[in-house]
Amino acid sequence: FSGCSSLTSVTIPNSVTSIGIGAFSGCSSLTSVTIPNSVTSIGDCAFDRCSSLTSVTIPNSVTSIGIGVFGGCSSLTSVTIPNSVTSIGDNAFDECSSLKSVTIPNSVTSIGRYAFSRCSSLTSVTVPNSVTSIGDNAFAFCSSLTGVMIPNSVTSIEVGAFRGCKSLASVTIPNSVTSIGAWAFVDCSSLTRVTIPDSVSSIGGGAFSECKGLADLDGFIIIRGVLYGYCGEGKEVLIPNSVTSIGDLAFFDCSSLTGVTIPNSVTSIGEYAFYGCSSLTSVTIPDSVTSIGEYAFYGCSSLTGVTIPDGVTSIGGRVFSGCKGLADLDGFIIIRGVLYGYCGEGKEVLIPNSVTSIGDLAFFDCSSLTGVTIPNSVTSIGEYAFYGCSSLTSVTIPDSVTSIGEYAFYGCSSLTGVTIPNSVTSIGDWAFEDCSSLTGVTIPNSVTSIGDGAFEGCSSLKSVTIPNSVTSIGERAFGECGALTIYTDNGNADRLRKMLENAGANVKEIIEQKAKEQK
Repeated sequence: FSGCSSLTSVTIPNSVTSIGIGAFSGCSSLTSVTIPNSVTSIGDCAFDRCSSLTSVTIPNSVTSIGIGVFGGCSSLTSVTIPNSVTSIGDNAFDECSSLKSVTIPNSVTSIGRYAFSRCSSLTSVTVPNSVTSIGDNAFAFCSSLTGVMIPNSVTSIEVGAFRGCKSLASVTIPNSVTSIGAWAFVDCSSLTRVTIPDSVSSIGGGAFSECKGLADLDGFIIIRGVLYGYCGEGKEVLIPNSVTSIGDLAFFDCSSLTGVTIPNSVTSIGEYAFYGCSSLTSVTIPDSVTSIGEYAFYGCSSLTGVTIPDGVTSIGGRVFSGCKGLADLDGFIIIRGVLYGYCGEGKEVLIPNSVTSIGDLAFFDCSSLTGVTIPNSVTSIGEYAFYGCSSLTSVTIPDSVTSIGEYAFYGCSSLTGVTIPNSVTSIGDWAFEDCSSLTGVTIPNSVTSIGDGAFEGCSSLKSVTIPNSVTSIGERAFGECGALTIYTDNGNADRLRKMLENAGANVKEIIEQKAKEQK
């Protein structure tokens, strides 16, 4: 009955034992349904988007509520879940925006991902002591939820479980919980009190970010030594000595922040910590810091100087991308040998010898770039490094490079040729996808794997040389490439043909030839 938009009611007879997948999906005029005791299973998305359905009674013969069964039933105000149900599936009641309350019976042991997500009218929920885990985003964006009782049976609160519950004022986490996932309570702006027991040994990044009600008088949200956010109005900020870690998103998009002093008590700076702080001109990183997370200073376009102490042993990807103020006279943003970005106007670029790694997104969307020369000092080309460089016609990769990252040359639609040196051992997923002008490519005998979609959409590609060193070719690696002539080593054709079939290649012919020595 899927898509029967004029169906207003249905009576299911006692002879029915199961309701199939999507059976009544999209029956937008259906207002009521009676499910008999004979039914033991309700298929995934069975009543999905039945937007006029106001109430439903699930009989005690049903043992589980599957994926998305009542998702998008925006008029559903009440639901009775019987004691026979042991699990509530992913997205089971997602976007039931009129649902005001729900009682979960103590037979239920697990609440799935997004199970009650976006139930914006839901004001209260009681989780029984039979439940051991609350799934990812299970109650995310339940903006009217004011309180929740988490029982002693729960051992983990997963990623984003209560994110965006803006009316949630307090929460008590029992001492059975050992882990709180990333973003678990992010943007719970009314949360004024939270108790975290000693049993919790792991708290994910951003777990309490944007929880303004938890901020101290200076605007800092500090829990267990982690700085989760800043809600103050100061432009020059001195982080207190009680902070040992600057959490993910701590100063995210604080566009008026001009300076920050980090004390010696801090050992790590989280992902996206200062992302988008476009007015930040200076930052002092102390010797105590050992790690800086991904995107930590991304888009800090006014930052003119930064000193990274020797104690920092781990720096995530894209940390200083978009930090135009850190660029040298030639437009290169180079820190500790990593090229984080290019802000110059040159079309033909010679990367300096001081660079040892081309970082993720380094030349992202530099659509006027026509050529680039990479020096022998470079050993790796990062993810998305030349993504969308649609005018790039040539690139010279030296034999010092050992890896080409995911999406590295994605969408370089003017690239007609590329020489991959014998030093490269792997070609990342989608590395050359949509390089629509590329006509031929030779894979050196140092390469053992070609990633998923590596050359997908290279519509002009006619010939590819693949040596017998290649032991794996990813899904759709040569999809949408037209008829290909494949050159390979003697005796390798049969083995290669099977791999190419899985890679979505349209093989015109495979020509075996004597293996060439590659230097």
